[in-house]
Amino acid sequence: MSRAKEVAKSLLQTGAVKLNVKEPFTFVSGIKSPIYCDNRKMIGYPVERKVVVDEFVKKLSEKDFDVVAGTATAGIPWAAFIAWEMNKPMSYIRGEKKAHGAGRQIEGADFTGKKVIVIEDLISTGGSSIKAVEAARNEGAASVEVVSIFSYEFDKAFKNFADNNIPWESLSNFSALLELAREEKYLTEEEAEIASSWNKNTDTWGR
Repeated sequence: MSRAKEVAKSLLQTGAVKLNVKEPFTFVSGIKSPIYCDNRKMIGYPVERKVVVDEFVKKLSEKDFDVVAGTATAGIPWAAFIAWEMNKPMSYIRGEKKAHGAGRQIEGADFTGKKVIVIEDLISTGGSSIKAVEAARNEGAASVEVVSIFSYEFDKAFKNFADNNIPWESLSNFSALLELAREEKYLTEEEAEIASSWNKNTDTWGR
């Protein structure tokens, strides 16, 4: 089994990812979806959590970086696990600057002249990740890259990251999840085809 599928299996086993073609989920934006991803559930499952952390460590061992930075709030525990395992400085990045106190957006390790890895739990369009990268760049980071647990693989995400010159990758993704769901009979072939069509037409699917 591929590494991406191993991660996808952990997500499915813990219920962090749910699949339901017959009764789709509704996102805040109003988009109907046969898949719902909440990777925050994973921190409550030590065995499956270790699968994800180990995969992060394998991936990041191939990279040259100085600081691990988690996005608030879902990326923070993962950044902490990784920083501990790899003995690296850690920080976290808020969505916005604090409105009180020192008014900081980034807490923890200094970014000046450093190569930073931003840890995300989930990438849909990439909007929150891009804001985090911009904050890191504004704090003087020499380079910034994003690594997430899961990506929906939306075309919009690829375009947004490319437009902002941000390298990124995910441990697992929609393609690996769908392939695993077929193999493990989480979905029938017909349901898998319906889910695949959603990934290509999210704005109009299920309307």
